[in-house]
Amino acid sequence: MGSFEPVSLLKCETYEYSEVRKALEKSLSFIHGLDFVKAGMKVGIKANLVTGMAPEKAVTTHPILIKCLCDMLTEKGATVVIGDSPGGIYTSAFLKGVYKNCGLFELESDKVKLNDDFSVKDAEFPEAVSIKNFIYTGWLDECDAIVNISKLKTHAMMGMSCAVKNMFGTIPGTTKPEYHMRFPVEKAFANVMVDLNEFFKPVLYIVDGIDGMEGNGPTAGEKRHVGVLLTSKKPYALDMACADIIGMTMNDVATIGAAYERGLGPKDISEVEMLGDIALSDVRIPDFKRATEHQSITFEGNGAFNAVKAFAFKIAFSSKPQVKKNECIGCRKCFETCPASAITMVDAENKNGKNGKIPQIDRSKCIKCFCCQEFCPVGAMKVKNNVLGRLVKKIG
Repeated sequence: MGSFEPVSLLKCETYEYSEVRKALEKSLSFIHGLDFVKAGMKVGIKANLVTGMAPEKAVTTHPILIKCLCDMLTEKGATVVIGDSPGGIYTSAFLKGVYKNCGLFELESDKVKLNDDFSVKDAEFPEAVSIKNFIYTGWLDECDAIVNISKLKTHAMMGMSCAVKNMFGTIPGTTKPEYHMRFPVEKAFANVMVDLNEFFKPVLYIVDGIDGMEGNGPTAGEKRHVGVLLTSKKPYALDMACADIIGMTMNDVATIGAAYERGLGPKDISEVEMLGDIALSDVRIPDFKRATEHQSITFEGNGAFNAVKAFAFKIAFSSKPQVKKNECIGCRKCFETCPASAITMVDAENKNGKNGKIPQIDRSKCIKCFCCQEFCPVGAMKVKNNVLGRLVKKIG
């Protein structure tokens, strides 16, 4: 085993309060996860509220899991603030809609609040690999400790959205496209995610893997029951365990690879110390559908021939966003969120009628960040492999 923080894995089959509470308490007991709590402190829960969708869609952290955590924290004398910055304008009016749709208003009490501080702050982080200067959501500064509580989902750009990726929600919504544009290469963007975790240093990470999302994730995929809760004090071995459950490795999840290269995370699942009452082999889902295939084909060595081979395979196996015309509602969300301004709205028949508009992607400008796919409210923007990629996937 490596010298990384252990990961606790517990079965949890439903979102019934009593079952979730029991599983969470037991999981945290294995890692002494709440030892940081002191009476009178304010704990910030950084949830995954990527978009305002109902809990049963499996897009966001389930409110029952958040409630169980809030109850456990307040019983120890802490107060709690729950927050995130979804894709969109970072304002009270917008977030109230997200809170409502995600079922969070019911969690408020005299000791539990939904974030209503929409200030932004400037950060300098010289130790960062990618993001040495950035803007972040100011509410985090008022917290004595941060708990990251994420959702197990596929992700078109990163392969998987889980503990590490969840910290991108510390960047104000309308600023996110700027960072996609600054770091369009997958490895550099993955290091942005690692940098944010190293800057904010949450004291605890919890993964909602009761119902995950497969396929066209992280917002328009399909709910897939996994039936697990995972916890750890660091995110990197935790994400490795989550990736293993859904049939992925370091080669498939860029954030895991970035953490490994920086000496922060394991190379493979054999280096992860697993605690809990079940084994990873008991909960693995080998047919978990991916958002896209992240190929790990590489050619070692120098020289022009190897460079040409590597470039050819990159083209052959690349994926791209593509609109499904008969599903598009012409809402312009993709047009508004595209960081590269690669999308225009053109006259065409869409789901709302013959005189509507649908997005058209300029491939010469597209940086394949998949923001359009992530924030499409109806899942009309799909991840598409090219012909060779689809053929290899079918044969495999």
